[in-house]
Amino acid sequence: MDRLKGKVAAITGAGSGIGAAACRLFAEEGANVVAGVHRAADGPALHQFVAEGGRTLTWIPADVSREKDCAQLVATAVAHYGGLDILFCNAGRTGVGTVETTSDERWQAVLDVNLKSILLCCRHAVPEMRKRGCGSIVINASINGIRGNQGMVAYAASKGGAVALTRALAMDHAAENIRVNCLCPGTIRTRMIEHYLAEVGNPVETEQAMIAKHPLGRLGRAEEVAYAALFLASDEASFITGVVLPVDGGRHIR
Repeated sequence: MDRLKGKVAAITGAGSGIGAAACRLFAEEGANVVAGVHRAADGPALHQFVAEGGRTLTWIPADVSREKDCAQLVATAVAHYGGLDILFCNAGRTGVGTVETTSDERWQAVLDVNLKSILLCCRHAVPEMRKRGCGSIVINASINGIRGNQGMVAYAASKGGAVALTRALAMDHAAENIRVNCLCPGTIRTRMIEHYLAEVGNPVETEQAMIAKHPLGRLGRAEEVAYAALFLASDEASFITGVVLPVDGGRHIR
């Protein structure tokens, strides 16, 4: 416990899945957490979920594809808790389609949430971390960012961009003791995966195919990714930056 004691953390995409799990875990480990939720209806449930672990958090509605919402997330951390030490860029959306079937609108929507939002959040977080003399940024990408997949050109491109952006940010801010690392989860059982399965039309077969890609023989749990984020966010990872870490049940080796 208290691995993040005294730290202030902002987490995007916090309304469910990995983001919600990270909010609870970070709070349980002593952080003051500001959570950005895309759907305001998720806020009270998230607050209750964290409270069940014996802690509380501050949540705000945030569409992280818009710079003003990213700025507000960081400003809330500063106003409520005096600064910002940790940013977990977790917000994401899926996008099914090949290069021929992906519309310009879908392409842009996926890149805005999965890639542009990282730029916008970091643009406002880095100056606050600089004031503290250090910071940790964790970016949630995907195994699809480091290997291919079928019928997901926008999603894979956005996550590949997140991987590259991680390394660029790590280089830019290492001298300021601001670490930047990236997680590449395999298939995790979250709301986003449920939406994806509903969209593909043959959910049972698709889910079994997903499982078969993972040598551990199952889909991941949100908490398993949240624990990896906790490690990279904490001082235990103080000599780690620019890392792209698969959390994928071995999928990257198959």
